[in-house]
Amino acid sequence: MERYGPETYGETYADVYDDWYGEGGQMAISQVGAPDEVADGIVALADGGPVLELGVGTGRLALPLADRGLEVTGLDASPAMLERLRAKPGADRLTVVKGDMADPLPETADGSFALVLVGFNTLFNLTTAGAQASCVAAVARLLRPGGRFVVEAFVPAPEAHDGMSIRSIDVDRVLLDVATIDPDTQLITGQRIEISEAGNRLFPYLLRYVTPEQLDALAAGAGLSLEHRWADWSGTPFDDEASASHVSVWLRS
Repeated sequence: MERYGPETYGETYADVYDDWYGEGGQMAISQVGAPDEVADGIVALADGGPVLELGVGTGRLALPLADRGLEVTGLDASPAMLERLRAKPGADRLTVVKGDMADPLPETADGSFALVLVGFNTLFNLTTAGAQASCVAAVARLLRPGGRFVVEAFVPAPEAHDGMSIRSIDVDRVLLDVATIDPDTQLITGQRIEISEAGNRLFPYLLRYVTPEQLDALAAGAGLSLEHRWADWSGTPFDDEASASHVSVWLRS
C-alpha cells in the first residue's frame, strides 16, 4: 500500500471492473445505482448542459449519458481504465481525459459545465482531506452559475466494513474482502483477494470516507449549497438514522 497512488485502483481493477461492477455486478461495497437509473437522474438535473464525470472508469455511467444526448467529458487517472473505455462502441462521442480528480482540468475555463458527477463512492478514492477539498473547489470553479455537483456515496458505518467478508465461493474460486478501518484518518485499507486454480491475485483499495455532513461543509466552503439529498436515485427521502447511501446535489448560486 506504500506504492498506492491515484491510478492504482484503476490499473488493478480495469480487467475485472465491468464484470464486477457493471450491470448486475454484485461486488460493490454498498448499494449502487444502475447505469440507466443514474443517467435518467442526471438528464433531469443537467437540463441539457455539458456534463463532467470524475472517475469515469470504463464508461459505466458516461456512455448511458451520451446515449441520452448529453455532451460528456470523462476524466480518470488510470490509462488502463481509459483504454477499455475508448474500445467500447460509442466512446467516440465522449471527450476522454487522463487526469487526477484532486486537480481536474486545470486548463479548462471556469463555468464550462452544467453538472459535475462523481458516482459510486468514487470521491472516496481521494485518500486525504486535502485532496478531497481540492476536488470540490475545482468542481465549483468548473460549474457554470446554476450548475450542479452530484455525488453518489455510501453513508459511513466503519464497523460494517472492518474485518473479513466472503464475496463469493465457487468450485474453483474464492473471493474475499479484508479491510481495516482507522476512524481517526477515516481511511479504509482493504484487499480483495481472489484464490483460484489459476493462482492468487490481490486487488488493493484505499478509501477515505466522508460523512454527508462533512461533504456539506466542503461544498459550502467552495460556495456550493445543498439542493437535494436522497437515499437513492429513485428519490427516496434520505433518513439520517437509517439510510445506507445517499445521492447529494449541491448548487452553484
